[in-house]
Amino acid sequence: MAALLRPQDLPAGGFFVRAGEIPTQVGYILRGWLRYFYTNDDGKTLVRYFCNGESFVSSQSALVRGEPSAFSVQALEATQLVVFRYSDWLALLETDPAWAIIHKTIVEQALMRAEERERSLILDDAATRYRRFLAEFPDAEQHIKQYDIASYLGISPVTLSRIRSAKAKSRSRRKLT
Repeated sequence: MAALLRPQDLPAGGFFVRAGEIPTQVGYILRGWLRYFYTNDDGKTLVRYFCNGESFVSSQSALVRGEPSAFSVQALEATQLVVFRYSDWLALLETDPAWAIIHKTIVEQALMRAEERERSLILDDAATRYRRFLAEFPDAEQHIKQYDIASYLGISPVTLSRIRSAKAKSRSRRKLT
């Protein structure tokens, strides 16, 4: 596996995947933050996911299908990755069953995260989604702009501001008692 890896640095704002392009590689984040996002017909960005250190990065469905990615993956800050070609990964899976087991585990974890996010978007109110976000990404607010967090939560920046304000008031009341 080590022979397949090569380092890649992305500057803040740099793209790992661009919507409309056919991706060929997978990355593993060593340091930094990335956002996965769609851009609608009006040019508005809709955040799908964030990831930081020790996470795999790709447009999996586009890789598997050999089609253009429907979303972009962009660095929110300077990010260090190691990358490998997806075709090399597939060849490795064919030659070593241990890597196939690792691949299965990675895909299962990604599916579970996606299902949990979908469930939260459908069933949870905005404040609960925000609490879950903070639990999943405890230091995220130091790396991610508020409008991106709001987009990820499926709410407006104004609503996020109200939730954060209510949370701060609740904390200060508890300190007084």
